[in-house]
Amino acid sequence: MSPRPTVLWDLDGTLIGQRRRAFATLMPAGAAWVFRDLMPPHRFLPLLGRTLRDVRANDTDHTNTELMLRLLAERVGTGRDVVEARLARLAEVEFARLRACFPARPAAVAAVRGLTQAGARQVVATNPLWPRSTVEARIRWGGHDLTSFAFVTSGETMRRAKPRLDFYRELLDRLGAAAGDCVMVGNDPASDGPAAQLGIPVFLLGARTTDIPLAVARTGLITAGDHRALRRWLGIEEDLCSSS
Repeated sequence: MSPRPTVLWDLDGTLIGQRRRAFATLMPAGAAWVFRDLMPPHRFLPLLGRTLRDVRANDTDHTNTELMLRLLAERVGTGRDVVEARLARLAEVEFARLRACFPARPAAVAAVRGLTQAGARQVVATNPLWPRSTVEARIRWGGHDLTSFAFVTSGETMRRAKPRLDFYRELLDRLGAAAGDCVMVGNDPASDGPAAQLGIPVFLLGARTTDIPLAVARTGLITAGDHRALRRWLGIEEDLCSSS
């Protein structure tokens, strides 16, 4: 392992906060709104849910965004360019209204800053179902500098999704890194924990040991704790101005 491993950061709930219940209601509503003239919401919402499940199971050579565009076009009964324009509006206009669902986490900002100052390579390893613009928006909302991250996963760059091991395999391949050269920081045992099954040490913020899947726990590569423990785990000097 290199002196300081590449840090793979989950985004929602890790680098930034997430008000899950509000987002789970408002995001589909925004999508239904931009497609309302093509399909009524009561039909579109189940279709969107099925499409997202199919994108999560992507086993094609197409990126997740390409697959989503194709599936939505087929299922809505319109052209790919029409769907692309609607998703662009969803990302650029409707998604921007959801900023309050993603509060900043000062402790995460301090950790990223500390790693940047230490010269560590950092990557945003979020579940790549949506366009890069929505990922970058959340990074900025969280108070982070985009230049702190060498790579950001998004629908345009990835063909696999969490919690599948193939997502982590694809990410390592994109980075040209071995599992032992990286660490993963997340908050979801089911989505972020599987990285340990490939040999990537994982730190789970705020996770309970009872929530960690057995196959993941058996790796012996899982650590759980708060932001103070995370800083120690990452080898960052304590920042007395940050909060946990």
